[in-house]
Amino acid sequence: MGAVFSLIEDNHIHNINNMQQLGGAEISGIKLHAAIDVVIRRNHIHHSTMGIWCDWEAQGTRISQNLLHDNQRPDFCTWAEGGMGSQDIFVEVGHGPTLIDNNIMLSKASLMIATESVAMVHNLVLGAFLNVGGGTGLRYTPYHIRHRTEVAGFMTILHGDDRFYNNIFVQKYPIIVDKETGEKKEKDSLVGTWQFDDYPTYEEWIPNFELDNPKPSMMKLAQWHEKEHLPVWASGNAYLGGAKKWKKEKNCLVDSKAEIKIELKEKNGKYTLETNLYDVIGDFTAGVIDSDTLGKAFQPEQRFENPDGSTITFDRDYFGDKRGINVLPGPFATAAALKKKVW
Repeated sequence: MGAVFSLIEDNHIHNINNMQQLGGAEISGIKLHAAIDVVIRRNHIHHSTMGIWCDWEAQGTRISQNLLHDNQRPDFCTWAEGGMGSQDIFVEVGHGPTLIDNNIMLSKASLMIATESVAMVHNLVLGAFLNVGGGTGLRYTPYHIRHRTEVAGFMTILHGDDRFYNNIFVQKYPIIVDKETGEKKEKDSLVGTWQFDDYPTYEEWIPNFELDNPKPSMMKLAQWHEKEHLPVWASGNAYLGGAKKWKKEKNCLVDSKAEIKIELKEKNGKYTLETNLYDVIGDFTAGVIDSDTLGKAFQPEQRFENPDGSTITFDRDYFGDKRGINVLPGPFATAAALKKKVW
């Protein structure tokens, strides 16, 4: 638990593990176990086999305002075997709350989500989600007393209890096709929240516990405690260029026809983002999100909040600029903000 209560900020981390001298687990631009109340913000992580990896007990963890790109195994590294996948962020076998907000995530895979109780708010996402509903087995992992290190209990990962608010999802990279069979590998390359289609809303999930029944059947309830996924929330997201939404999301923008241009440009060590995103988004706006909107992570019963227990209001963007009343999806308060350097 050496990293608990830490702040990791303003670092430039790149070219990690590309030669695979030490392949497999435990290697990333930033790799932590038990990132309890850890804040990882304003870092630039790129050209690594994995960007940020929070393994076990990512409780009260906040990953915010980071620029993440080209975090994938290099094409020349044909000898690499095994390993844990390549993506911008990997959250593994935790019970949350884990908060990912106001990040620019440009790699081919954005998030490996072998965990539960993650909130994604105001991110720009160009890559797919990996391991949705899998990658955890029957491991019992600990959760903690809120904002402390004492273990409160152990539990398996039920998956779900995830929130997706005010993000922009863009299908920039082509769908992967198996060279031998011609099969489309959509789970590895189709961007969006669509992999949660089989997950319930809260309104569908909560009646199964018969809270008003004074003598509920524990055998009847067992499947909802042990086998069924936890609910999912989604609202205010934009799905562009073929990115696909969760089928139960109602307040969102879907535009698969408009041609999306988005490129990260580097000149003399300075990075800018060239895109027509906000031309396509137009007048679509979303609501202001705060800790009360996100609620509590299921297992530790802890809000998505600051380490001191105070409320987070997501009224500041990637640059720290104030958002107005008409809130745009994505990490920028205004389209004009794109004139600034992102690093």
